[in-house]
Amino acid sequence: MTPTANIDVLARILAQVDRQPGHPAVVSDEGTVSYGALGASAWRLAASLAALADGPRVLIHLPQGADAYAAMLGSALAGGVYAPINQSAPLARQRMVFERFQPDAIVTDAACSAAVAALRPDVPVFDIDTLPARQLSAPRPAHELIYVMFTSGSTGVPKGVMVRRGALSHYVDWALDAMAVGPDDRWSQHPNVAFDLSVLDIFGALAGGATLYPLSGAHDRMMPARAIARHRLTVWNSVPGVVDLMRQAKQATRDSLASLRLATFCGEPLLAPHLETLFAARPDLRVHNTYGPTEATVSCTLLTLGAESWRAATRDSVAVGEAIPGMGLHLLGDDPASGEIAITGPQLARGYWRDETATARAFRNIVVDGATVPAYLTGDRGVLHDGQLYFEGRLDHQVKVRGHRVELGAIDHAIRDFGAVAACTVKQGEALVAYVQAPPGLDVAGLRAYLATRLMEHERPRSIELVDEIPRSANDKIDRRAVTALRRPDTAHVA
Repeated sequence: MTPTANIDVLARILAQVDRQPGHPAVVSDEGTVSYGALGASAWRLAASLAALADGPRVLIHLPQGADAYAAMLGSALAGGVYAPINQSAPLARQRMVFERFQPDAIVTDAACSAAVAALRPDVPVFDIDTLPARQLSAPRPAHELIYVMFTSGSTGVPKGVMVRRGALSHYVDWALDAMAVGPDDRWSQHPNVAFDLSVLDIFGALAGGATLYPLSGAHDRMMPARAIARHRLTVWNSVPGVVDLMRQAKQATRDSLASLRLATFCGEPLLAPHLETLFAARPDLRVHNTYGPTEATVSCTLLTLGAESWRAATRDSVAVGEAIPGMGLHLLGDDPASGEIAITGPQLARGYWRDETATARAFRNIVVDGATVPAYLTGDRGVLHDGQLYFEGRLDHQVKVRGHRVELGAIDHAIRDFGAVAACTVKQGEALVAYVQAPPGLDVAGLRAYLATRLMEHERPRSIELVDEIPRSANDKIDRRAVTALRRPDTAHVA
């Protein structure tokens, strides 16, 4: 499939605003917002932002929904770059994002004003519900970047991935063709807006004229099949782990999934039980498996799966598919069938926000067919089997938990800050387990309370085990492989 010409993503959305102003853009418990109303809100915000600075940096402190989407569009209209904040993150993490990004403005609403005040911002704060009526007359010159997505860092300091506006435009071009998006689509918006998988929902749906359904309520998020049925969704996008919720609730039925035409997954390995569940309910469903880190603008591969074809592309997990047009996947190492996955192409990020050292380490030039080209070295291990590429885990100590990138070193860092002698967190099965070498009398309950102020919920260990000594290698480094093999010894203290 060949994508259309690389059209600016904002221009695509503005065209939908002009073409179908009365069509529903966003439907939620708060009501329906039309394309015309969404556009008007974005233009009003753009006027306020453009008056602050050229290329303003905009921190968005809003839950998923029409206001957050309008803030993203308003930032682009003002020629700015936005960073979304995860409102469920501990306040300390939110402050880190604020301090690293140094925004020119924060966009919020009345319900979030107290949380924003706790950030101690010394910058203008705009309540998107009470903006002046004036609108920007025309878009300001586009910033090279469209957003900075902050992910976990190995020392606990968030790392900002700088995504180019042209990279997002390339990705949306592909998505509109590959997903055949149109005004009749009713598209889920399940991931948090500070998780880059949400970018496909927001910009893909709005650029294609579809209607977005943000699933921000706990009931819809825990019972996704019921949400699909209630809203008659046609497109579902999430991490594969959401299918486990459907399985556990025994709600993945033909009736509950009847409206779906496409389910697309990214963020963690898609497994055989996920597909067995979906195709048992809907043998005619089309499923997309995709792969890609934040640094390559959401995803850059595609494997289309059907009830009759998926087993041929499945080993321990489902193959990640082929690179989409314009992008390239390369295995680095001595073995042509196994190595670190490197990504090339126009969707690469510019690097990490104000971190030249990390940028130089991950973004390097490689030689492809005799030519030197920029690449992002993912740290993921890939293996070719029968012509299919499979994700085989991380080369470093980064793991995925429910689709979220987790730096194990950041967890260990927080545990040591509490007073532990040493710590080593590993992923055993689907659970994070922290092995802690601690002085006598360590308050495990206090440690858990402390971690709740430092770490996201998905980063917190399910169990904390006190051990006399953490295994170390001959050069006195913690032997993470040996720790993983401990398998929760009987001598450990489980909390």
